[in-house]
Amino acid sequence: MQLIDDEGNVFGRVNVIDGLVVLLVLAVVVAGVSLVFGNNEQSEPDLPTTNVTLDLGPQPDYVVAEMNQGDSYSPGDNSNLTITDIYLSPQDDQTHVTVRAEIQDRPDDNSDGPTYADGLLRLGRTLDIATSRYEVSGQIRAIGGGTSLDRETTTVVVQDTVPATDARAITTGDEIRLAGRTIATVTDVAAYPTNKSAQRTVYVEAELETYAQRGERRFGNTQLRRGQTVTLPASEYTIDGRLERVGGGLDRGEVDVLVESTVDVETANRIAEGDIATVAGHETAEVQRVTTYATGNPDKAHVFVGITLQTLSDDQYQQFGSTHVQRGNNVEIETESYALSGPIRRVGALEERGTLSNRTVTLRMTDIREDTTDAIDVGMTEHSGGTTVARVTRVDIDPAVIIATDDSGSVNVVDHPFLRDVTLTTELRVRETTSGVRFKGDTIRQDSTVVLDLGTITVRTEVASIGG
Repeated sequence: MQLIDDEGNVFGRVNVIDGLVVLLVLAVVVAGVSLVFGNNEQSEPDLPTTNVTLDLGPQPDYVVAEMNQGDSYSPGDNSNLTITDIYLSPQDDQTHVTVRAEIQDRPDDNSDGPTYADGLLRLGRTLDIATSRYEVSGQIRAIGGGTSLDRETTTVVVQDTVPATDARAITTGDEIRLAGRTIATVTDVAAYPTNKSAQRTVYVEAELETYAQRGERRFGNTQLRRGQTVTLPASEYTIDGRLERVGGGLDRGEVDVLVESTVDVETANRIAEGDIATVAGHETAEVQRVTTYATGNPDKAHVFVGITLQTLSDDQYQQFGSTHVQRGNNVEIETESYALSGPIRRVGALEERGTLSNRTVTLRMTDIREDTTDAIDVGMTEHSGGTTVARVTRVDIDPAVIIATDDSGSVNVVDHPFLRDVTLTTELRVRETTSGVRFKGDTIRQDSTVVLDLGTITVRTEVASIGG
């Protein structure tokens, strides 16, 4: 077949002239399209970009749920804001929102810096974000940098006083979540008693999702430093406590102490070596030594308890709950069968000061009724946990004397008809210290008061002399 026939048709179908016309029209159309689109590309301005951090403050959950990276807002021609990062933290009963946003705006040669919506971008300026789903506003907290916040996981320790039921609910591994995002994780817990039976002191070690702003590490709108308050709302409890440590976790330790207390006899009989004290399922202390002494009250006992405390270090002190472990401070422990509280008498030791020895001590009582003196015999003893701490080795009884005037007016010293003076020679189990002799936890010297529980009778005496 000929390419062009005698009538000027290509392949016998299309006229050559008609084909040229069609090609010409197509060329014109292509050129026009190129011209139009080429002009549009040249007309679009080259908008500079600046990244800012916006503090949107506390927002209700229904607003937070609608916010996403990539949300954008254009307040006018050639001005645009796009959310590039979202950071959430708790604040009261709402969620505090901080976002990173990319700002685009027509450059202004007369401005001293980047602009947006006919105004300079400066710290403290309030910007609006209005989308089809929500409308919020916030202040500029930082200008410049990348599209994302400088995030970091920071370990902290938070102290709080919470109901006992909440203390039991706090568990290692608990996640604190807001709007489906994990903002903190509990990594360790220590719990201690308080002076209120329904409350507990807790120390919670947690890993917080934080961000840096102007060189400061922040959790929401809170700068992370000791003493600041941090809120961690879990599903079953809320921690609203004081930052005790930033950049480190619980620094656990053990400290031996000697605690002195006066308790009812029933409690004294329950205290035993090996007792474990727990709070909210956490071990807090173990009883290592127990020494019990009788008092002048038959219903009360004087106890010295050596205890190993589970403590936390705060860089300066060992802490047992909110108490510094030092002499004179009160501590409290709770076991399954009793509670014990009292001042710390020694730190780093489980027993009373001094070396055990026996001393012969002379005791006296004056103006004692005969029925009482008749009840005191040689060989009577006082015991403490199976150990004899006092033994009567001699009893001397003399009539008490009185000054009387006879019928003639003469003044005479005579024996009292029924009151007696008693002298007891005793062997006491004492502790020899550099400051003196101690018996049943107290220093004794001449005229000191000593109470002996001799089983069938309790006597209150004064020290007449201390022998070897």
